[in-house]
Amino acid sequence: MDRNVTEKPPRAVVNRFELAAARMADAWVRAGRVTVTRDDLLLAREFLQATGWRVTESRSGLLRVVARRSRHVLELTPEGAVLLAMRRLAVRR
Repeated sequence: MDRNVTEKPPRAVVNRFELAAARMADAWVRAGRVTVTRDDLLLAREFLQATGWRVTESRSGLLRVVARRSRHVLELTPEGAVLLAMRRLAVRR
């Protein structure tokens, strides 16, 4: 896709997760499965918290993710949390 950046500059990158998301997705496609590293999860968690979600670890090893505005609660695996962050990133674009 060609884009004239002098007429419409690209949106500024605000969070490190935005840069890492494409790398993560490419690695999943190459591997044929979703695998999340500790660093991937850290970046996703940082992004979710910056965009209005509270993320805590539960006793079961899952992540408890709560939307600050609606109080919607999710319990997710690390892979689910990274996928949620990717979905939230797509909404912002």
